[in-house]
Amino acid sequence: MKILHLYYDLLNLYGEYANFAALARSLEKEGIEVEVVRASLHDEIDFSDFDFIYMGSGTERKQLLALEDIKKREASLLKARENGAMILATGNSFELFGKSLTSPDGTEHACLGWFDFTTRVEEKRYLADQICTFSDGQKAVGFINKSSEIFGVTSPLFTVDFGEGNHAGDKEEGIRDGNFFGTHLTGPCLVKNPFLMVFFVKLLCEKAGVAYQALDLPYETRAYQVTLDALTERFTK
Repeated sequence: MKILHLYYDLLNLYGEYANFAALARSLEKEGIEVEVVRASLHDEIDFSDFDFIYMGSGTERKQLLALEDIKKREASLLKARENGAMILATGNSFELFGKSLTSPDGTEHACLGWFDFTTRVEEKRYLADQICTFSDGQKAVGFINKSSEIFGVTSPLFTVDFGEGNHAGDKEEGIRDGNFFGTHLTGPCLVKNPFLMVFFVKLLCEKAGVAYQALDLPYETRAYQVTLDALTERFTK
């Protein structure tokens, strides 16, 4: 299995590299031979050859650098998706896949346009811990630090229990469309939420034709439960 960490040195806030590293290690525990590739601006790369592509979060300035670069590679990236590659974009990297991104000064930047949502970046930032519910009913924990509001998502990844959704007052967060997953939930989200790690590993095992063997994640599971209990107590006081 071939997996890619795209813009590893550019979109690298909040320890998000750990999502990629932990996923690679989990796949190896399943007996899958994993080829790990890291690529950034100007690297020659064929996306269509990958099974999984990961992008993390960056500053607003670096986000725009990544946007200009990724638009030049769209055909190859789209081919990867059509070939069944899973794409996970955390933090503000998933905003690049909407129709447009408007900066605080009113400048509108065309994005890849894979989805119909639009993003507006504000001067004000939203920073908070968060609890969300995944499609299977399990609770996800994490941290959100963003200055953007997203409008027009029709297939969210999470519903929000405590915190903020794609825009102020919204109770839906992120996006899930086929084999594309995007969320502002950082932390890193796969490490902080073992059930999400299992979810992605199961999908990738199925893609590789390998029978899933239950991951042993005792420390991650305990840390998750401690965090969930503490946040639930704080939010429900």
